Amino acid sequence: MNLPDRSIAAPAPASASSVAGTPADLLHGLAVRPPRMGWDGLRYQGDALADARLDAVRAMAGVVSVVRQANFLGVVAMAPVHAQQAAAALVPVWNGMAGDAGARTPLTDSPAGDAFVWHASPADAPAGARAIAWCVDGHASLWLPACPPEVQALIAGEIAALLQLPVQAVRLLLLDGLAPHALALMDAAADAALLSRAVARPVGVPCRMAGEPHPLVLRAVQEQPIAPGDALRPADGSGADAAVTAPASLGFSSPLPWAVRPSCARLLGQPGAAHAAAWPSVRGAGTVHPGRHACALAQAGVDDFNAAQVFASESLWHEQALAQGHDPLDWRLRHLPEGPARDLAARVAKSAQWPGDLPQADGRLHGKGFATACVQSLDPEGQDRVVWSAWVAEVAVHPQTGEIEVTRVVAGHDSQHLQPAQGASVHAQTVEQDAHWLAGARRLLGAPPAFDDWRSPAGAAATGAPAAAGALVAGGPEDGTLVRQGQLGLDGVATLPAAAAIANAIRHATGVRLREVPFQTEPLRLALAGESDAGAQSARSMLRRSLGWLAAAAAGIAGLAAVAWPMKPALPLTDGPDASLYSPQAIERGRLVAAAGDCVVCHTAPGGAPNAGGLGLETPFGTIYTTNITPDTDIGIGRWSYAAFERAMRQGIHQDGRQLYPAFPYTAFAKLSDGDLQALYGYLMSQPAVKARPTETQLAFPYSLRPALAGWNLLFHDATPFKADPSRSPEWNRGAYLVEGAGHCAACHSPRNALGAEKTGLHYLDGGEAEGWSAPALNRLAAGKLPWNREELYQYLRTGFSARHGVAAGPMAPVIHGLAELPDADVRAMATYLMELPGQTPLEAAVPITAAASPRMPEPAPSASPDRHVNGERIYQNACAVCHEAGSGPTLFGIKPLLELNTNLHAATPDNLVQIILNGIQTPADDALGYMPGFRHSLDDRQVADLLGYLRTRFAPEEKAWPDDTTTIRRLRAAAHAAP
Repeated sequence: MNLPDRSIAAPAPASASSVAGTPADLLHGLAVRPPRMGWDGLRYQGDALADARLDAVRAMAGVVSVVRQANFLGVVAMAPVHAQQAAAALVPVWNGMAGDAGARTPLTDSPAGDAFVWHASPADAPAGARAIAWCVDGHASLWLPACPPEVQALIAGEIAALLQLPVQAVRLLLLDGLAPHALALMDAAADAALLSRAVARPVGVPCRMAGEPHPLVLRAVQEQPIAPGDALRPADGSGADAAVTAPASLGFSSPLPWAVRPSCARLLGQPGAAHAAAWPSVRGAGTVHPGRHACALAQAGVDDFNAAQVFASESLWHEQALAQGHDPLDWRLRHLPEGPARDLAARVAKSAQWPGDLPQADGRLHGKGFATACVQSLDPEGQDRVVWSAWVAEVAVHPQTGEIEVTRVVAGHDSQHLQPAQGASVHAQTVEQDAHWLAGARRLLGAPPAFDDWRSPAGAAATGAPAAAGALVAGGPEDGTLVRQGQLGLDGVATLPAAAAIANAIRHATGVRLREVPFQTEPLRLALAGESDAGAQSARSMLRRSLGWLAAAAAGIAGLAAVAWPMKPALPLTDGPDASLYSPQAIERGRLVAAAGDCVVCHTAPGGAPNAGGLGLETPFGTIYTTNITPDTDIGIGRWSYAAFERAMRQGIHQDGRQLYPAFPYTAFAKLSDGDLQALYGYLMSQPAVKARPTETQLAFPYSLRPALAGWNLLFHDATPFKADPSRSPEWNRGAYLVEGAGHCAACHSPRNALGAEKTGLHYLDGGEAEGWSAPALNRLAAGKLPWNREELYQYLRTGFSARHGVAAGPMAPVIHGLAELPDADVRAMATYLMELPGQTPLEAAVPITAAASPRMPEPAPSASPDRHVNGERIYQNACAVCHEAGSGPTLFGIKPLLELNTNLHAATPDNLVQIILNGIQTPADDALGYMPGFRHSLDDRQVADLLGYLRTRFAPEEKAWPDDTTTIRRLRAAAHAAP
């Protein structure tokens, strides 16, 4: 593959302090991606745009322009919701490109033989991250979140290539805020640039990733003999992505294009000329055999390939030494070039006391591994520079479980240009047993993130926040700088040998070579088990299982007796916790748990103080009023111990021993982890105390007999905390934890039995009722006439709006408010879980929307009563059409939901539609969605019924007509009037 060297110098960006803000009259854009996109290193390989509803979308209110260039399709609108609605209404038709199917090869299969696999870390754009472009008169100005100089240069070069401008005509302005993954930011900037050029106005585009990350699979290949210590160079002479040494006569080949891919806008808009994007800190990035087939777009770039090459080559050096009977360190030192490289490696080895003695008495297998790496690049003055780093890692492996622990790290580098916070001001510095390096190294072990890991929406770079998956942390606790695996910039060279050093240490300890990063314990456990006596192991396993069953049975009997006993003791009151003892990170974690659980929604009365209680919840058994959960010492929970709080959350028992009614969803909160409950307790105790006594709940007999709830709990309550499903992905488990636990979605979306308990099994999330609204089924979202996909569900949960399904209203609107506090990763995890419930269409098999499959606007059909139909049409034209006809009316009231795509019009009952007609949408999930007036005082029951009949007939003619009576309307009108 011959790729031109397009290295560029970034234009000097204005500092954040010099920018007054975003440009005035900012428009909002979105690009529509094909379902399949690929790249072979030179040109676009993927689906081609055949058709779209361009004219119809141009006529929509709020739409400024629709832009089409080759396979690029995008919209520019007055507001983000208008852009989202317009993008959905385009319903493009995509055709597979010739030869595309044959070019596709699976990239996620487990490699065979001696391949090495590097998984790129998934990236999540910080909330609100976007790029803004203003392209006019041969110049382009870009407003970007603060990002490193090399990323600025990458984006400037890409925009210059996309718009065919000299790079000097591209001006970068930096804004406050966290930057997303470099490729996500590049895509957003390129989309914004194309759209802005079309309208000659500033356009902002949100950042998002182009696709799921794919692993880099490297295989050793025979090359021309290389002298030991030589740099790996492509055969085509285009230069090397890094001066990485490798065993003699071996190179590495990857099925992924290794260079930084172009932006999606350039791939789609200029499909025949999509060469690699420039990466100015690299001189001709590359590998020996990059491959010529197309692959799906990946987040992996040159940085990941460089890290993968180091991992593969240093692992092979270790194997080569063992095969020839040499000490791996001595063998590697012998083949390092004399000078800084060998001196640094020797210094690190001496600091690590290589080989030294390793512990042997604790039953674990101990090992020590060495690896080194170098990067050849340009310094800020444009001079060539080679920087070396070296690592010694010590590990301990549990032979029965395969669990790996990194017990010690000694690392060094000879860069004089790392950031001061990374401890690089001293030449050839070594770092031993630094807590941040050690913690970062342990992240390579591949343990999936815990299902109760929380991240602030502000991003993980906040002080004290946990590092992102696949990141190494260097610097003091006050810094929190993230050094990503394999970052090609000099700030990342120190981390490159980490994976190989750990892999070599595992090989030393166990004799097993792990070839995939992050390292997984299960293959290691299986390999170790294969070396043991299978019969003895089987006998031990049977004995453990037998003892486990006996213990479980005894614990179960004791637990049932405790639950069934109706009289519970009061737990002592305390002076309350000292909230200052909780760290800011714990308080923030508790705030996110409370947001996911919508605590403030139920525990705040209309016009009352937050969490002071008093909201009346209508149930079939009477009205239940919520309690004060502020830290007031007289009325609230200020004197509750954590034990009392935990008992209430897990078992539904008040501090004074009373049984709590299950309208408080302790049946879901019981699934919360101990860490989340403790964080939630700390957060609630840190909030302002409010001395407000809510109305007491007074249910009629026999529901007033609280001790009887002990029997209810025995029948229907499982207080077991959530347990992750090891057969599912970490994202799915995270989504399950949020949906089943803090989110308590089943409280509204599952049907209930005669005793008010949620139905489970096949009826789980099968639809329910809440506050007079019908809560739709969530267990078959991918089926039906208007199926959801994961992206649509994510957008709905994130914004309260789906262009193909409608707007969140009623009890769902405040849920969206709570979800808005959560990071994108959590909302996506919930969407993943809900779309992968049993019976859902697999995500891989989801069918893209085409014009043929999309809902159409049917012609009005006559109803059973022509007069009623005419009356309903007259009411619609006078009261509804101005906002709901796509091509008419002002944009002052937010979006214009398309009624033929509205889920409520296709529902089995008209309840939700009646609620909206009567009461409107007074508190939208997002102010940008706009408000809807209610017509309860303008339309009588008969007029509402006529309107319902007309709407159903016109917009959902394939559905069975709703009953033509006013009973439901009268009931819902009365319920709303009587609501407390």
